[in-house]
Amino acid sequence: MSHNLLSVPKNAAEKILKTGGVIACPLLSTNKFIKFGKDRGLSINRERLFRLELLGLFKPIFRVKTPEKYTSPLEIPLKKGERWFKNGWAWNTTGLKSDYEIPNKNDQEHEAYYSTFQVFHLNIVLSSMTLTINLDTFLDQIIDWKSNGEKWMKYAKATLENLVSHEQGRAMALLCQFISDRYYPATQGDQRIITVPLSRNSSDKWMRICISNWDWVNYAKNWKPRNTERLFKLTPEKLEQTYNGLAISQSHCDPMGKWYQLTQFIPARKRLELKGDALYAETLRSAAHMLRMLYQDLYKRELPHPNEVTGEIIKHIPEQDVRNDARRYLEFVVNRYNLNPQPKLTLFVEGQSEVIAISMIFDEYFGVHPGKLSIEIIDLGGVDTATGNKKDDHFQAILRLVDYLHHHQTLTFLILDNEGHAKKLKNRAKKAKSKHHNKRYITRPEYIKIWRDCFEMDNFSSTEISVALNTLALGHGKFSKSDVISCKKPDNSGVDLSKLYRQKTGFDLNKVKLSSILTTAMLTEKKGKKLAHRPIIQILERVAKLATRNPLPTMQNVWETNQSSKFLAKKR
Repeated sequence: MSHNLLSVPKNAAEKILKTGGVIACPLLSTNKFIKFGKDRGLSINRERLFRLELLGLFKPIFRVKTPEKYTSPLEIPLKKGERWFKNGWAWNTTGLKSDYEIPNKNDQEHEAYYSTFQVFHLNIVLSSMTLTINLDTFLDQIIDWKSNGEKWMKYAKATLENLVSHEQGRAMALLCQFISDRYYPATQGDQRIITVPLSRNSSDKWMRICISNWDWVNYAKNWKPRNTERLFKLTPEKLEQTYNGLAISQSHCDPMGKWYQLTQFIPARKRLELKGDALYAETLRSAAHMLRMLYQDLYKRELPHPNEVTGEIIKHIPEQDVRNDARRYLEFVVNRYNLNPQPKLTLFVEGQSEVIAISMIFDEYFGVHPGKLSIEIIDLGGVDTATGNKKDDHFQAILRLVDYLHHHQTLTFLILDNEGHAKKLKNRAKKAKSKHHNKRYITRPEYIKIWRDCFEMDNFSSTEISVALNTLALGHGKFSKSDVISCKKPDNSGVDLSKLYRQKTGFDLNKVKLSSILTTAMLTEKKGKKLAHRPIIQILERVAKLATRNPLPTMQNVWETNQSSKFLAKKR
C-alpha cells in the first residue's frame, strides 16, 4: 500500500513559514525541542540529535546560520522578498538527501528549528536504533562477541537504509505543522472551550515572530483545505491511512487511553502537566484530531475518534448522538466513573431545626455524612415556601422543582409539618403530571411525608420535650409534661409550643437549639423507646435506601428507561 503513503513536498519549510502553522503551534529551537522530547519520555540529547541528522535519519524543518554582516532577523511568517533563504542564511532541511552542511553540536553560529509533531517520527527512529540488552544473560555462557557484533551492525545498516528512504513519518509531521494554525486550537480544549492565541511575539538570535491581534475565527472561515490537499497530494485513502496509523499509535502508548472519555474534558493546561508516555500520547492525539478535522473538511465524512479506531465497538457508551451535546456527554461520562457530585436524592425539610437533627442522626446513628450517600438536605424555610401563600400559587413552585429534579435523575423526598396546605400539597402531588416527561406523574405520594403534628411532637415524648425546654430556658421558666400535652393540637402544635415558651420565659423559642438538645438526648438514650423505632429514624433509613438505589444513568436510553419507570414517580 505504498501508493497510499505521504510524501514530502518540495521546499516544505518555506511553504510552512509562509502560509502554514507558525502561530498556534510554533516551531522549537534545538534545545527547546530536546526538552519537549524528554518530557514525553524520548531518550534524546543534543549529541544524538545531531548524529541522527548526519546519518539522514532525522532532520529539522529548517536551519539558519549567522550572516557574516549584521542583518535583521528572519521574520516569520515569510514575506515577499525575504532575504534569508535567498542568500543562503536559512535553508530547507526536509528533503530526503542531506545535501547541506551539518554543524558541530557545539556550534553557536547555527540553529535548527523543529516541529512538535516530529516527536512521532523521532520516536520511530529512536526505537529502531536503540538496542536493549539484559547483561545477566551473558554471565552464564560464552559469547561470540565478533559474530554478534556483526549481526547487530548488519541490522543497524539495514534499518538505516529503510528509515532514510521512508517519507511517511517526515511528511506526517510536516502536514500537521502546515495545518496547525487552522486545527490545533480546536484540539487544545476541554470539549466546551478551546484555547486560541491572540498573538505570537517571540525572537531569538536568528528569528523573530511578530503577529499581533490574530483573528483565528476569521482565519478558520477563510481556510481552504484544498490547498493542503494539492500541496501534499492527498487522497481520501492516503489521509485516512495516515490518520489511522497515528491514532493507533497514540492509543497503544497511552497509559491513560482507557479513560480518554474522561480526560478529554480536563482543561488542556492541566493535561500538559502529564509526563512521559501520557504526555507523548497527548501530542499524538492532538495531531490525530487535526487530521480527522482536515479529512472531514475535505471529504465530508467523519472518521472514528482516535481512541475508537481499533477493535469493534458493539455499543457506543454513551450513544453517538449524545456526544454532540458536550454538557450531556460529560454528565454521562462522570456518571460512568461515579464522579458526578449531583445528589442522587434531595431531601426537603421544613426548617433549620430539621436540618440540624437529620445531620446529627446521619453522623452519629448511621455513622456517615449524608453527602457520602449522595443525599442533599434542603431547608425550605417553612411550609408556606413549599406550598405557596397565594391561592393561585399553591403547590406550583415545589412541584415544578420536584419535576425538574426527577427529570435530572435526582430523586426527591419531602418532610413537612402538618401545617397550612401541607396535606393539600400531598393530595395535589397524586394527580400532578410531569411537564418534562409524558409517561409519568411528577412524583409518588409516599415521597412526601407529612407529620401527624410536627417534627418535635411526632418524634419525641411530652416528657422529653419538657426536659429539653427546661434545659433551653436556663431557669427563666419551668415546663411540665402536661404543658407540652396541652400544645398537641392539630394544625398548630408547633405554633402553640412557641407561644407557651414565650409566655413562660419572655423569650422566643429557639427551635434550632431545641432540636439539637432533643436529638442529642435521643442519640444517647440507654432505655425507653428503642431508637430504631423512632419515626425520623425509619424515614431516614428509607431515604438512604432510595439514594443507594438511584444510580445515575450512563446512556440516553438508560435515562429514558429510568424516566418511564415507577421509581421516580407513578406511571401515566
